[in-house]
Amino acid sequence: MRYIRALMLGITLMALVVACGSYALLREVRATGGSSNVPVEVTIAPGATTSDIATILAREGLISQPLLFTSIVRAQDLDGKLQAGRYLLTPSMTMNEILINLQFSRVEEVQFTVPEGLRLEEIAAIVGETGVVSEQAFLDVISDAEPFKANYFLLSSLPPNASLEGYLYPDTYRVSTTASAEEVASIMLDRFSQLYLENVDQVVRIPNVNVHQIVTMASVVQRESARIDEMPLIGAVFWNRLKPENVAETGNGRLQADATVQYALGFSEEEQTWWRKNLTATDLLVDSPFNTRERPGLPPGPIAAPGLDALIAAARPDESDNYLYFVANCALDGTHKFASSYPEFQEYEREWLACSGGS
Repeated sequence: MRYIRALMLGITLMALVVACGSYALLREVRATGGSSNVPVEVTIAPGATTSDIATILAREGLISQPLLFTSIVRAQDLDGKLQAGRYLLTPSMTMNEILINLQFSRVEEVQFTVPEGLRLEEIAAIVGETGVVSEQAFLDVISDAEPFKANYFLLSSLPPNASLEGYLYPDTYRVSTTASAEEVASIMLDRFSQLYLENVDQVVRIPNVNVHQIVTMASVVQRESARIDEMPLIGAVFWNRLKPENVAETGNGRLQADATVQYALGFSEEEQTWWRKNLTATDLLVDSPFNTRERPGLPPGPIAAPGLDALIAAARPDESDNYLYFVANCALDGTHKFASSYPEFQEYEREWLACSGGS
């Protein structure tokens, strides 16, 4: 009799343990990572395992029990079936709600590519073609850097009333079809900040310059260079032209970069481009602070979006020679001849005029 009572007590206790365990499990499944309804963007890479996904969700504060999440996924035969992509999830979602989203609620995205060397208007046109935001709405947002300065300290050296010219990094992007103009701009600024801090900030050799001056010079180098391997030399030419010891040679420190004249002139109705090729003598005299043919020093700001190679070239130019000029090579392969004096420059220019037919 005592044995039967002990057995019944054991069975009862086991039932209680199972019941309590089931309740605890159910409570965890129904639990949320938090109370916030603010969406968190989560990216699941192709090939990510269930454990990888659980780690990501836990890191973002969306779940508190990654091992339990993994077990539930496997119990529901969903292992390997969760979709790669971008998702908008909230900490207030339960595990089941998150699982449903990871199967069926990927954020629809569009892709666009911004090449190096474009100005804001050209970038806005590319973004506008995606249909996510209109060209004008995006241009309005990126024409004013002030609202972004609080979140991006690399913008701190921008002057008042500056735009984001030069800071929207040229790259390929995937953005949500519901993204706002501000969000698209922020994604591009994030990329710029990441690459600048990882690759440019620590290699700056030019003394007493700020980020804005580096980006400005990089934009000129980008527009004036046809080849990546020449960018450090072209960067050196322009920095050398600003040195006090060279001002007599360079007209009081004028860069004399045609790309700055093109920027100052704006859109050419005749050529249907922002970068007119056929500059006239009158064009070269355009009254603009960006016209470095006439104005000494750097232009007030960037003239285009420089890529990483141009940024590094502006920060760490090839100063092995005191070059002050460069002239297109007759090989017509995008290379240049570099000169340290005006007579040498004139010689190379005569060669170029002879082989190019005077154009």
